[in-house]
Amino acid sequence: MQNGKSLITLIFLAIATLSWSQSTQSDTTRILFIGNSYTYYNSLPELVKAITEEKFPDQVIEIRMVSQGGMTLKGHWQEKEALQAIRSDHWDYVILQEQSKLGMGVMIDDDIYFGQTDLFFEYARKFDVEIKKADAKTVFFMTWSVSSRPEEQEILTHAYSTIAKELNATLAPIGLVWDQLRSSDQFNFYEMDGSHPSPMGSYLAATTIFSSLFEVSPLGLSGSISGNELSSLDEPLLELQPLMDITKEDAQAIQKASWSVVEALQKSGNYPEVQQPKPSYNIPLLVQGEKIDLKNIIGRWYGTSSYGFNYLGLVLDVDYVGDKLEVSLSFYAPDREDNMTVQESKLLENQLDLKMFDSLRTMNSTIQFSLNGDQMTGLLESEGAITMYKHLKLSRENIQNEFDIAAFVLLMQSFQSKILKVGYVKAAVNHYEQYSRLIGDTYLPEESYLNAQGYNFMRDDKMNDALNQFELAMTLYPQSVNTYDSYGEALVKAGKKEKALKIYTKGYELAKKTGDRNLAYIEANLMKLKEGIPILQQMRTPPPPRQ
Repeated sequence: MQNGKSLITLIFLAIATLSWSQSTQSDTTRILFIGNSYTYYNSLPELVKAITEEKFPDQVIEIRMVSQGGMTLKGHWQEKEALQAIRSDHWDYVILQEQSKLGMGVMIDDDIYFGQTDLFFEYARKFDVEIKKADAKTVFFMTWSVSSRPEEQEILTHAYSTIAKELNATLAPIGLVWDQLRSSDQFNFYEMDGSHPSPMGSYLAATTIFSSLFEVSPLGLSGSISGNELSSLDEPLLELQPLMDITKEDAQAIQKASWSVVEALQKSGNYPEVQQPKPSYNIPLLVQGEKIDLKNIIGRWYGTSSYGFNYLGLVLDVDYVGDKLEVSLSFYAPDREDNMTVQESKLLENQLDLKMFDSLRTMNSTIQFSLNGDQMTGLLESEGAITMYKHLKLSRENIQNEFDIAAFVLLMQSFQSKILKVGYVKAAVNHYEQYSRLIGDTYLPEESYLNAQGYNFMRDDKMNDALNQFELAMTLYPQSVNTYDSYGEALVKAGKKEKALKIYTKGYELAKKTGDRNLAYIEANLMKLKEGIPILQQMRTPPPPRQ
């Protein structure tokens, strides 16, 4: 009887498998992606849709993406759009991608390390509850480590595997496939920043997600894919675009690696066994100094720090008015002065303590200073999505690292004065000329920096500042189609439709003349603007580094 039951069971399974291959593939599969730039770069959801429909021609794939550059799962939860998306439709799969440092990174000077996983796990659990309520399956998008630190993959692998196993969720082991192939000279999976995925990297992610969801091999799929190019806000262009074009040899190698990793996990219980790695950093401590006499620190100090990616120097002013200690702190970039709000200052026996607020980054920090002879050493600490530790070095000398900070302070005062007289753009162009003379070399801010600064201002509803940045970018880079598109978008948001139409028209004519790859994109926006339809937003608008 036992053998008979086994035979019946095998027949039933064979029928069920045949039934899936013949009927399920004609069903509709709905996939919701929740993540950030790792998800929206190269229109990853469209890649998954395209290769699935290629494998199963009768399968209907519906996708949606909720994403934003640098977003964490905590951020998605608080903004509620992702929750609304989960509740608004009948999804089969909801794919969760956490921020690249798992939402709790530690930054020491210019190096970023992984922190704790508490927030990642907390909000993964919250999302999983909502996903299960919607009768969908939770899928975790295991990310990859940056190119300069391949050893950190084990941290990501441990984190994603642990939470996926706890929640009985599907694990898409993209980082493991990436790790298997990254050492080969045949592949370049990274963009120039060594973090974001190149088209080939996104193709690897797509084939791995496909194999993880449908439990079939991607071998034989094409490396040439067309689809809707998505903005970071899931807005497609009007026309289908070539999204991917890699050689058959490269495509097959990636497909083979994806299936090898996914199949191996399926055979070993779906989750890799990884020991929790130890932290790869030590928390910095302030260098102990001498006893501080108030008269020895009053006055102006010049210095440098790792606070801010493009700061040239800083100025610390210490004064004692009446019976109150007054301290001011400013950081200087090539085109701006960032004044910190010192909320509290306290002089201890051998230490000066400050509490400050940085309005640019909307961030509170503490700074401890010690004194050693004619030098002051500082350690700044701030907490947020990333806990930061930044060192500061100060002295009475105005020339730091061969740069005259005192002369630059005067230059910035002149810049601010000229803005009132001739407007921001003309004043900025003149300022860069003066700054170039000061450093003895030609200086222009990068187009990408100006563009991203403009979008930061837009997100903060500082429209005049945004318009100034975009107009400056267009003035300095008149042969870049992207500058016209960004400026036009800002003008539309500011309600200046007539001027926006002129700018978009100039951008469109330039795109036609140069054969720019974004011709269809800017043409779509021009047509939408003429018809009074909301325009598309840029595909990639990562803010400039503010650490």
